[in-house]
Amino acid sequence: LILTGVREKDELIQVRQMSDGTCDQLYLALRLASLETWLQHHEPLPLIVDDILLNFDDSRAIASLKVLAELAQQTQVLFFTHHAHLVKLAEENLSDQNLHVTNLHELTLSG
Repeated sequence: LILTGVREKDELIQVRQMSDGTCDQLYLALRLASLETWLQHHEPLPLIVDDILLNFDDSRAIASLKVLAELAQQTQVLFFTHHAHLVKLAEENLSDQNLHVTNLHELTLSG
């Protein structure tokens, strides 16, 4: 089996032809789909991601953060990043109910 994408006008594209950002988006979509399928028949399983949005543009990053916030209603979602820009996008686009930010650098300095 070969995984392909579809561009405009039904043009098929193989994964190796995709940009880093598109590959990351595809990976996240597949991971979320497998977790959603798991949750239909099993106990919640946490989702832990580390800088998964690094190669996303702002609009796609915001959309992905909202999807992760929705998923957090069903299971625990831990999103790690060292990019302040992504934290700012989350703070500006998610409710306080759906977001808790912990700065590990600050914890290290105060500990």
